[in-house]
Amino acid sequence: MQGRKIAVQARDGKSMSAEYFAAPGSYGPGIVMIPAIFGLHDPECAIAWSYAEIGFPVLVPDVFFRTIPGALARDGAEKDQAVKRYAEFDAAQGAKDVADAVAFLKTQEECSGKAAVFGYCFGGRLAYLAAATGAADGAVSFHGTKIGLDLDKAKGVNCPLQIHVGDVDPQIPLEETERTRAALAGKPDVGIFIYPGAAHGFTGQGRPSYHLLADSMSRAGALALMALMASLT
Repeated sequence: MQGRKIAVQARDGKSMSAEYFAAPGSYGPGIVMIPAIFGLHDPECAIAWSYAEIGFPVLVPDVFFRTIPGALARDGAEKDQAVKRYAEFDAAQGAKDVADAVAFLKTQEECSGKAAVFGYCFGGRLAYLAAATGAADGAVSFHGTKIGLDLDKAKGVNCPLQIHVGDVDPQIPLEETERTRAALAGKPDVGIFIYPGAAHGFTGQGRPSYHLLADSMSRAGALALMALMASLT
């Protein structure tokens, strides 16, 4: 089930395409969701609806709108395009675009005025940056890559932040996770969770990397974060 297609104006005037998921009559903190490098497909829509249906409106912006936009397949030539746009992604510009998406979401009638950023794989770095730059009221990274490139910004984290990783994820070495933990040490409401036996993409139901325990526990953590935000609204 798809969301409602919508356009978000970035601060430089460019139009960023997005999909909006909200249950009729719902009201609560919102979620800006950043999927993996392949973009928004049916499994990601299912995740978005799973949060929207319990009262958390979800906005999924296409953060690749400036380069190679849209959803891409996980194989063939489109996989190569996805890898290319990931490798060439301008994280600083992407963080600004995510901040603009958060600001837009907060204006929607279903949103209480608070919003978190949830990032999956590639999107995990942008979730972390949203927390580090003050763009979001909370953030969750699910098997997020390249967070280690931005640990100099950890001092800016002043909101609830969760980082969920598997201990056999070749894209997120445990050494990087420990450096991230050290950089965030002493920050309140920050948690780093490591799941034994979980590989990269452990939230991807129906894929070989899916890990039921890691998916279930990371989702429970994310829901707890949203409940905390709701209690503070």
